[in-house]
Amino acid sequence: MGQCLSKLSLKQCYFFLALIFFSTPSCFAGAASLASLEQLINQEQYAQAWDEAQLLKDQFEGDPRFDYFYGLAALETQHLDHALLALRRAVANSPEQVRPHLELARTYFLLNNQASALNEFKTALQLPMPAVVRQNVEQELKALETKASASSGGWQGSGSFALGHDSNVNLGVSKANINLPLFGEVTLDKSSVKQDSVSSELSAQFGCNQATPAKQAWFVNSHISSKQYPHAVAYNTRELEFSAGKLFIDGNKRYQLGANVQAVQLNDQDYSRSQALDASFNYQLAEDQTFLSSVAWVNTNYQQKNTKNQNNQRLQVNQQYQFNYGDLGHQLGISASHDMAEKSKYKYLNRDVFSLAYGINKVWNAQNASSISVNAQRRINQAKDLTYRVKRKDLRFTWQVAHQLQLSNKTTFFANAGYVDNNSNLKLYDSKKAFVRIGINHQF
Repeated sequence: MGQCLSKLSLKQCYFFLALIFFSTPSCFAGAASLASLEQLINQEQYAQAWDEAQLLKDQFEGDPRFDYFYGLAALETQHLDHALLALRRAVANSPEQVRPHLELARTYFLLNNQASALNEFKTALQLPMPAVVRQNVEQELKALETKASASSGGWQGSGSFALGHDSNVNLGVSKANINLPLFGEVTLDKSSVKQDSVSSELSAQFGCNQATPAKQAWFVNSHISSKQYPHAVAYNTRELEFSAGKLFIDGNKRYQLGANVQAVQLNDQDYSRSQALDASFNYQLAEDQTFLSSVAWVNTNYQQKNTKNQNNQRLQVNQQYQFNYGDLGHQLGISASHDMAEKSKYKYLNRDVFSLAYGINKVWNAQNASSISVNAQRRINQAKDLTYRVKRKDLRFTWQVAHQLQLSNKTTFFANAGYVDNNSNLKLYDSKKAFVRIGINHQF
C-alpha cells in the first residue's frame, strides 16, 4: 500500500483530495435538499413545500423526483399551471411511475380538461398499484365516463395572431423577361413575377361536440382567418370554413364522416367556394403506433370571370402512419389526388398530384417541442399547355422546421420557417420561396 501511494506525485495527491472535497458536499447537499422537500410533502405541509420548491427549481427542474414533488406542491396550493407543467415533465421522464400519472389526471380534472384526465387515469390503470388504489381509480374513472356521456357537449375556441415574411407570395418567377416558344422574349405582367412581403395573420376557431352513450359523437367546427400582405395587396386573403360530422368509436378504431364548406376572398373580392365530403379511419395499432386513412371529394367553383374556367371536382386519398422510436415521433404520409374539370377544354388547368411526406418531432420537456418535415410532390397537368404545347410537369419540394413553447396551460408561442422549390419542365413555372412566421395561440 505504501509503495502504491509513494508512486503518486504530490500534485496528484492534492488533485484527488480536492476532487473528493468539492464533489462530496454538493452531492450530499442535493440529496439533502430533495429529502427535505419530500419530508414536507409526506407531512402534507404543501405551502412550505411550494416555497421550498421555488428555491430549488433552478437547480433540479427536469429531475423526475423533483418535478413530482414540485407538481404536487403546486397542485395542492392551487398553482395549477405550474402543476401541469411539472407533472407533465415527471410523466414524460418516468412514464413507469404510477403516482405522477394520477396527480396529473387530478390536475387536468381541476382545469376542466376531462378528456385528458380520462386518458391519464386509463394510462395509470395499466401500471402496478395497490388494490385499494386501483379500486378508487376505477370508481373515479367510471364516474368521469358517466359524467362525460351524460354531458350535453361543450364548446371550444382558440385564436391566434402571427407575423411573418414571404419571399414569393404568389410563387412567381424570378425575372420579368422570359423566352416563350411561340413569342420569343416577352415581359411578364406583375402577377407572374415573384412578390415578397411581410405578412400578418389573424385567425379564430370555434367548435362544439356532443358525445352519446353509444360511443358516438357529433361535432361542428368553424374557422375564419385573414392574411394581409402590405407589399402585395392583390394577395390579401380572407377564408371562412365550416364543417360538421359524426364520429364512431369501436375500441382502438375510429370512423368519421363529415361535410365541409369553404369561401375564399382575394383582395376583398369573392375568389372561390368549395363543398366537400370526407370519410376517415383511425386505427391505433399499439400505444405508440397509429394508422390513419381518409378519402375526400371536393367541388370548387371559382367566382371571378377570369377564373371560372378552373371549376373542378377533386378526389383525394391520404394514408399516414405515425409511430414513436425512442424519444422521437415519426410520421410517414402518402397522398394522391385527381382533378376533374367542369369542361374538358380546360383540362390543361387541372392536374394529378402524388405526394410523399416525412415528419419528425421531439418533445424536449413539458414546455418545448420541435418538428422538421419534408414533402415531395409530383404534379402533372392533364392536357398540353397552350403556350408550350406540352404537358406541364412539376416536382415540388417543401422543407419546414417548427417550434412550440407552452407559455401556460392555454397559451402557446409558435415559430416556423420553410422553403419551397418548384421545378418544372416549363421554365415559366420554375419558382422558389422562403418564409418565416412567429405568433401566439390562445385557447379559451
